[in-house]
Amino acid sequence: MQLFRLFHWLLFTWLSLWGCGAQQTHIKLEQGDLIGLKVFPDGARSAVYAFLGIPYAQPALGSLRFAPAKSHNGWNRTLQATAMQPICPQLSNTIYDESADGSISRAASNSEDCLYLNIWTPESGLRYGKLPMLVIISGEDFAYDWPRNRINGMDFAAAEGIVVVSVQYRNNIYGWLGLGQDHRQLPGNYGLSDVQMALRWLQRNAVSFGANADQLTLLGHGSGATLALAIALQPAPDGASLFKQLILMSPGPVLYALGAGHQERIVATGRTLVHKLGCQFEEAQHRQLLSCLRRKSSEDLLRAYESVYNHGNASMQLGVQLPHSDDLEQRLANVSLPPMLLGIGSNEGAFMQDYWLDVARDGQQALHSYINATLLPNVLRSMNPHLEAGASDTQLAAIRWRYYSDDASVTQLLWGMQRLLSEALYETPFLRLLQLLNNSSSVGYAYVFDQSHAHAMDMRGRQNLFGGASHSADLPLLLGPSLFQQIARRRFSAEEEQLCRKLRDSFANFVKGGNPTPGRIYDAWQPYTQQRPFIYALGERTKSLELPTSEDEAAIEDLLSGKQQIGIGTDRSLSRTNRHDNYRQGNVNSYVTNNQLDSGYGNHLRRVYGFWQVLLPSTQDGELRDGSGGVLTQRVKLLEASADAARYRQGFYAMLGLWFRWTTIFGRKAQHGTGTSVANVESWRKGGRTAKQERERERVREPAPSNRMRRPRQLQPYDDPSAGNKATNIARVTGIGTGGRARDGCGDGATANGDEATVAELMDTVRNKYEQNMAIKNWQYQLTCDKF
Repeated sequence: MQLFRLFHWLLFTWLSLWGCGAQQTHIKLEQGDLIGLKVFPDGARSAVYAFLGIPYAQPALGSLRFAPAKSHNGWNRTLQATAMQPICPQLSNTIYDESADGSISRAASNSEDCLYLNIWTPESGLRYGKLPMLVIISGEDFAYDWPRNRINGMDFAAAEGIVVVSVQYRNNIYGWLGLGQDHRQLPGNYGLSDVQMALRWLQRNAVSFGANADQLTLLGHGSGATLALAIALQPAPDGASLFKQLILMSPGPVLYALGAGHQERIVATGRTLVHKLGCQFEEAQHRQLLSCLRRKSSEDLLRAYESVYNHGNASMQLGVQLPHSDDLEQRLANVSLPPMLLGIGSNEGAFMQDYWLDVARDGQQALHSYINATLLPNVLRSMNPHLEAGASDTQLAAIRWRYYSDDASVTQLLWGMQRLLSEALYETPFLRLLQLLNNSSSVGYAYVFDQSHAHAMDMRGRQNLFGGASHSADLPLLLGPSLFQQIARRRFSAEEEQLCRKLRDSFANFVKGGNPTPGRIYDAWQPYTQQRPFIYALGERTKSLELPTSEDEAAIEDLLSGKQQIGIGTDRSLSRTNRHDNYRQGNVNSYVTNNQLDSGYGNHLRRVYGFWQVLLPSTQDGELRDGSGGVLTQRVKLLEASADAARYRQGFYAMLGLWFRWTTIFGRKAQHGTGTSVANVESWRKGGRTAKQERERERVREPAPSNRMRRPRQLQPYDDPSAGNKATNIARVTGIGTGGRARDGCGDGATANGDEATVAELMDTVRNKYEQNMAIKNWQYQLTCDKF
């Protein structure tokens, strides 16, 4: 029995030392001692030390709620930094909710005591030190962070020899409620102060974790990318830079979130929230306002915020307030920013597919109503400040023409919606940001992440049915198999493992040396410049663009009818032919990118940018009225000129008749010979009959037209051979014969002196004026026929 107990004790000791995947480690900081975990990632060659839940600021409770972050005073005991702490309070039941299998949610805890850091450092860092550091801040809509599938830097640190840090900071109403930066009690930007405090804490304590404080790279994803850019544009109080390099992943509409008018929108939203919470006070009662807000429960605050957030429809906005935002584009073009790596997914808008599928189950009409009442106003409001007041009918027609039509099927509408969201809120702002950064002295590397195989999923564990890489699909592959297995409940496939290595190597090279592909020539990643607008195709590319779509459309129809549920087991995605992917090349190695001067994706971005930033702003209905010089404006002016010419023509004939009447009366008074008068009258009558008979003969002799298209006939000038003599032509047009009587009876019985010189002068005068009128009239007829 004793031998058996000894054997059992030895076996237990051996399992404790070798069978477990984690051991404890101990370090000293200024605030106190820390105990972390020594973990052995699956497949890694070396161990990683994880220090989880390190407080970098005092808890934002009580008097520190709605206040800038304050440095932590330290702890008197040894801190067990072995587990992540709850994240800050946020909404539930949103499109960002995570689930284990696409339908069953997992519980997540949150607390206002949430200002913590999680650090993963390689074993070589604690031994030798001086490792580069990567700090990650994530977030969505300045309202949400991943509560269950948390950022895990264990695999990245073990594989690349980089210290990885994730920062927890305040979001939504807790982090961004403010009434303006000039407001003494409620200025806002509390989330910004949290991240800045965390960066300063890391600068002071980097050596203790084996990191080099002078080689810190800040990575922002989603709204975290917008926050990271705001920190880069806002200098530190002491003038020292908080980081050396910057990575922006899927930044979204940055220029709208930080540009002109964003402070007014945030302040207006803040005032609305204050009124909803019943804390509106006069300007002299700022302290009462702050006390009222701090007495509110977390449920009351989140309920008020949910009423204005409205699932992120952008009708009201909270976020970071950047001073002097009216000249943001000028600042981006002139300021010297650190080297950047920035990119987006190839199909970011597919992130919303689950929400849209729920709407589509109610039918095509429900989907049209959602597009017109929610999606389009959201996109237009976030896209262009000039379109914020509403788009014209011409602009809405152009958008419908590009993305969907009224007779489109439900599947086609869903496809158009995700392309609309991708191009308007991600691709167009991304290209504009590249153009502004290109004008500065900053070095920027641009990429597009693409994933085409059937197992593509995002941070929520949701499959992408429309192909490509949706929003947040790059994070699980970048951070490694541990996070991926937690989300997908399976291991990497061969394609995913290869894609993970490609992503990880490029990012790690940039963190270490500022170049994603050092030492490469053929497939080098070139910086984005005006002369070389190179966008690196990071990830997979389709081998064939001629894929059938019937099976994929049938799968979506099953989802709409409820026959199939969305889950990780879904192994088909909508065919690539249903996406704007003409920039991709077929039948090439999926992981080889040629070194070209201008990538095809750059051409695609420029086409999208031209539609949203050039075509739509130029199609305002007011262009037809303000005489701005557009094509339609020129046509309207020509039509107005034609109408004026018609009025002038009528006036000319009226004046001509009056002139002939005056001439006839004057001639009748001047003449005394009745014989001459009678002879002239008979001559005029004979000339009129001759002209009429000649016109009838010409009409009979004319051949029938070859087609039935009517064209306004141009009048013939006087010297036209087919029109007879000049005097007869005058009779054809004016009704005056050669005998001297006016056809309209104005000169009834009048006589003339028969002077041939007087008749010749009369004919010359009438001919000159009529030829001038004919030139105008023929030009108007020609304009009407050829131009319109």
